[in-house]
Amino acid sequence: MKKFKGKAVFVGVGVIVLLGIAGASAAILSHVSRESGKQVTTSKTQNSSQTIKGSLQTKKLSSSDSSPKKQTTDSVQQDTVIDTKTLSDLQFKQWVAIYAGENSLDNRPERIVVFNRESDGKRVANTKITEAQVDSRNTFEVNENGELESLDFEHYPAMKVSSTNFPSIDQKKLNEKEIKYWVVAVQDAIFSSEGTDPKLDLSYGVDVRLENSLVYADVFKIYYTPNPDGGAAIANRTKVNEFRVNTDGNLEMIDKNDHSKYIIISQLFMDASLVK
Repeated sequence: MKKFKGKAVFVGVGVIVLLGIAGASAAILSHVSRESGKQVTTSKTQNSSQTIKGSLQTKKLSSSDSSPKKQTTDSVQQDTVIDTKTLSDLQFKQWVAIYAGENSLDNRPERIVVFNRESDGKRVANTKITEAQVDSRNTFEVNENGELESLDFEHYPAMKVSSTNFPSIDQKKLNEKEIKYWVVAVQDAIFSSEGTDPKLDLSYGVDVRLENSLVYADVFKIYYTPNPDGGAAIANRTKVNEFRVNTDGNLEMIDKNDHSKYIIISQLFMDASLVK
């Protein structure tokens, strides 16, 4: 019996050992399987992440490629440095309009006239109100250092430096006076195209108003008639045109044939080259 019991114990121990080995193997296989699963899942996640990232990069690249002109334009605007010693007449007018618009004598509309002075041939710009035939109000010129000078009224006719840097122009954020300068530049060109010299033959005013978040400008011809009671002549006004600055910062003019429509008449501040 002892012998049999010994064998039984031996067999029992063996079974236990085998079961232990089998359990360990199963545990190892289970661990390996889980790790393998993790690796597969991680691999899939990484691949998925790379795919999304690649998709975004492709979309970004595609978007970039689809609008090269806009990027180029923005780059040029940011990188271009204007040489104020060699300004075009348009740039000269822009500088004067922005400076005078931010430092206006009053709110009356003015035109900017650029010409070469007879005495020395130097290019100068005068500002004149459009509502009456009067002498110039201010004079501007660019000195040898490329700085904008204007009349020093306290030491007339001396000049003083008014601005040292060409301004950054945001056509969507012009103030009322600056918009009037722009409208006058275009309206003068329109009158001239019709055979009328606006500087000599007529007077007109410009009223600016805000409507539906857009800035509108109404142009009125002014006719002066004698005052029956004596004194100053009576100013009679007749509306002859209407402008507005659209959401893109372009100056539009009302369509003469359809007053519900507007047409772009100037895409660049103070430019009147679209007037024919």
